[in-house]
Amino acid sequence: MSRFTQEELAVLKQYVTHPESNVFAVKGLTGIVGPAYARYSRAQGSFLETFLKEFIKDGVLDAVKAAEVIERILIAYGDDSVGELEGAHVSMEQISNLATKEVEDRRIGGSPIEQSTRYVVYDNKNEEGNWRYLRPKEVTQSAVKDEYERVMNELFETYASLVEPMQEFYQKQKPMEEAEYDVIGKGTKQKRADLKDEKDLKAFDRTYKSDIRTKTCDTIRIFLPAATLTNVGLFGNGRFYQYLLSHLYTHLLSEMGDIAAKAHSALNQVIPTFVKRAKQNEFLVKARTEMQRHADELLKDIKPASEKPVALFDSQADFYTSTLAQMLYPYGRHPLSQLHEIVAKLPAAAKERILNTYVSNRKTRRDRPDRALEAGYPLTFDIVGDFGIYRDLQRHRMLTQQRQLLHPYLGFENNDDIRKAGFQEKADAIREKMEALYKKVKSACGRHVAQYTVLMGHKMRWTMGMNLREAQHMFELRTTPQGHPTYRRVCQEMARQTLQRYPWAKEMLKFTDYGDYQWARADSEAKQRQKERELEEK
Repeated sequence: MSRFTQEELAVLKQYVTHPESNVFAVKGLTGIVGPAYARYSRAQGSFLETFLKEFIKDGVLDAVKAAEVIERILIAYGDDSVGELEGAHVSMEQISNLATKEVEDRRIGGSPIEQSTRYVVYDNKNEEGNWRYLRPKEVTQSAVKDEYERVMNELFETYASLVEPMQEFYQKQKPMEEAEYDVIGKGTKQKRADLKDEKDLKAFDRTYKSDIRTKTCDTIRIFLPAATLTNVGLFGNGRFYQYLLSHLYTHLLSEMGDIAAKAHSALNQVIPTFVKRAKQNEFLVKARTEMQRHADELLKDIKPASEKPVALFDSQADFYTSTLAQMLYPYGRHPLSQLHEIVAKLPAAAKERILNTYVSNRKTRRDRPDRALEAGYPLTFDIVGDFGIYRDLQRHRMLTQQRQLLHPYLGFENNDDIRKAGFQEKADAIREKMEALYKKVKSACGRHVAQYTVLMGHKMRWTMGMNLREAQHMFELRTTPQGHPTYRRVCQEMARQTLQRYPWAKEMLKFTDYGDYQWARADSEAKQRQKERELEEK
């Protein structure tokens, strides 16, 4: 016999999938399900019994009563953990690539998916006839506005002008009649001439077109600036969104505050209770300002040292000194090992000043310092690679990463295919104009705003700290043949250095692929055709 009346079952079926089972899914209760679960964690009855008692009145969901219950729960329980039981999907569209990194670096409780520069070509203008790049308020309200737009427009015109020629270059390198793909899933690759079925021929043509297009995207994306507009979709829980909004409100760039305000307004329509505390963090504003001032003073006469593109740092040898070095890291342009040497030579009082500047202004437990306090991983890498690499690797969540501000002074990751195709002079000319623009925007608007002019091919510096589980995941995933050539090389070198230090970890990293592949996406595209074929046959 059912424990509920027929009337109660009729109500429950609106909100759960199987009200007569001991396992069911909740539906249609956005903004309420988190508090409902929190309430039933302290109730004697089941979730359904608690839900009927606390949230239903006269057979319908009572919004007023539900709001009263939610407030009571949040006062009694605190909303941080309750917020993890409530979630929402949010789209942030036509925001800069620089902004996406700030959004996606909020690692815990959120899952992002971003428009890919490896598949999307940015060679068309928007509805207003403008190229797709951000015009920051800081720039549009400055004397450098006209030059910013002129050089950015020229950059996108250059990028667009390379799309067709580079596709033709790759078509000559890999003519369709010589290309081979396993589009039918037999375990062997076929040329187009070997296929007879019309569906197979169409699958081959589609694979070839995608192969050439993605190769072109991989090559010319080095010319896209951090200001390039893109789209991000997110699913996250309430705590994630509260922290994300607070982070964006606290950021120095106006774009981040604008995104926060719009996202806050949207989330107020679906999970308002869980984002109501989101606001600018005054502690972090002050700490970051004072850390930048102190780092500028401490490092002003010390030239950044040259370092290997991938350097495995021993962050555990002197935990105190390495933590202080990590505190300074985002505020300078120096390698982590050099910062460690600088800090190690400081007197005790100078070391204590760094520590106090970073953490001493806390007024409540919610004033949480930045990520230097996560230092001490057994694997901490200091990496110099292009911004495009960072965009791909930055999305890994089970690690700690800090980056330095983007700038053009670490060099540029040229692509040899552009030289072979005869476009190196054009590439050098636009890169030099963008580097000159960086200097002017920095002078007029500051170093944070100038980051928008940095290209994906410009090199940057960042650290990644991880344990062996994350190393296994990252190295084996990011060295697969379809990975981008530049980040594959970085992860291969990270794996080599890991095994040099910890040779006993060889078995854990055995699926790291150290090969080099000219046509990275070919087999992956062919497998996609196989999956599409299987779906059609079903």
